[in-house]
Amino acid sequence: MAKENVISSIDVGSSKISSIVAFLSEGKISVAGTSGASEAKGVGKGAIINIDDVVRSIEKSTNRANRMSTHEISSAFVSINGSHIESINSHGVVAITNESGEITRQDVDRALESARATNLSSSREVIHVLPRDFKVDDQDGIKDPVGMSGNRLEVQTTIIHVSAMVAKNLRKCLHSIGINIEELVYTGIASAESVLTDSERELGVLLIDIGSQTSSIVVYIEGGPVFCTTIPIGGKHITNDIAIALRANMDVAEKIKIKLSTERDYKPSSFESAKFNDVLNPVEFGLEGEAISKRFLYSIIDQRLDEIFNLVLAELKKNSLINYIPAGVVLTGGAAKTAGIEKVCKSILKLPVKIGYPKGLEGLIDEVSDPEFACSVGMIIYGSKKFRQKNLLSPSKSNDIVKSIIQRIKNFLP
Repeated sequence: MAKENVISSIDVGSSKISSIVAFLSEGKISVAGTSGASEAKGVGKGAIINIDDVVRSIEKSTNRANRMSTHEISSAFVSINGSHIESINSHGVVAITNESGEITRQDVDRALESARATNLSSSREVIHVLPRDFKVDDQDGIKDPVGMSGNRLEVQTTIIHVSAMVAKNLRKCLHSIGINIEELVYTGIASAESVLTDSERELGVLLIDIGSQTSSIVVYIEGGPVFCTTIPIGGKHITNDIAIALRANMDVAEKIKIKLSTERDYKPSSFESAKFNDVLNPVEFGLEGEAISKRFLYSIIDQRLDEIFNLVLAELKKNSLINYIPAGVVLTGGAAKTAGIEKVCKSILKLPVKIGYPKGLEGLIDEVSDPEFACSVGMIIYGSKKFRQKNLLSPSKSNDIVKSIIQRIKNFLP
C-alpha cells in the first residue's frame, strides 16, 4: 500500500500511551494495528518529566502497533496536553489576488496565516489555527468559501497555543526513536473528531476528555471550537483519594475503583437504584480489616467528580459560554466510565450528559472502541482529513500554474 495512505497516531498520556496504525483507502479508514493501552512512564500532568522513560514507553507502544499491522511507524500525529494549553480568538483578512475573483484553497490558507500572526511570547507555540467562520466581502456566516467569488476574505479563528518547551521535549522524544511528527494535536480537538457529531458541533456542545491527571475541555458553537483549556485533575486523583481513605496502594485502589464503576451503572436511570448498603470484601483486594462500605467509597468518588465539574463550570461562566451549549456535555477519556459520573456532571452543569465512544473507523475497531481511545482514534480521523486536503490541493495548485501560464501567453498575443 502506498506510503501516503498510511496514517499513524500516538496518544502520549500521563498513565498510558496508545498507538494506532490505519490505512486510508477509497474514503474508508481501517485500523491495521494498535498497541492498546500501553503503560506510560515519565509523563506528569501532560508534560514530560523524564525523557528517557518517555522514549522507552513510546517505543514499547509503537513496537506493539508495528507488529500487529506489519508496518513500521515512521511518522505520526501525536497528542499534546496539559494545563499549559491555552486558546485565543483571532481574525485574519486577505485580498483575493485571482483575476477571476474566485477564492481558492490557497486564499483560505493565506487568511489563516494572517490570523496566526498574533502577539504571543517566544515561550509559546501555535499548534492549531481553527477556522470558525468566513466572510466574503459583506457576506458572513460562510463555512467553506472555496469556489466563491469576491474581493476580500476574512476568517474568525480559534488559536490553540502551547508551551514551546513542552512541545520541544515531546518532539525530542519522538525524533530519538526515528519517528517524525506529522503534527501535534491537542487532546481535546482530537477526541472531538471521534466522539462528536456534526449536529452537536453546530448546535453547541461541551466536550470533556477526562484522562489520568488532566481533563481537556473544548466548546463547539456553530460548528467550530470557540474555547479550549485543560484542568490538572483527572481519574488518578480519584484513585489517590480511595488509596488514602483505605490506606491502600494505588494499584489496589485502582482495582477497587474499576470494580465499583463496573457494578454501579453510570446511567442516570439505574444510578438511583444502586445498592449503597453493599460492602466490599477487603480480602478480595489483599487488604485486612472489616468489610468496606460501598456507600462510603461512592461518596469519595462523587466528591472528586464534584470538584472537576465545578472547575469546568467556573471556566464556562468566566468565558460566558454556559448558555451556548444546548446539545449538552459529552464525556470521554479513560475516566469517563467512573461510577456516577453522568449524574454528578448533570447535577452541576444542568445540561444533558452522555458518554462519548470513538467511532468513524473500520477494521480492528474492537481494540479501540473504549472512551480511553477517543484521542488516538480522533487523531487518525484528523490526519485523514489533512491527507485528503493535501491530495485535493495538488491538482488545484497545478491548475493555478497552468492558468497563470495561459494568461501570460495571452498577454503577449496581439
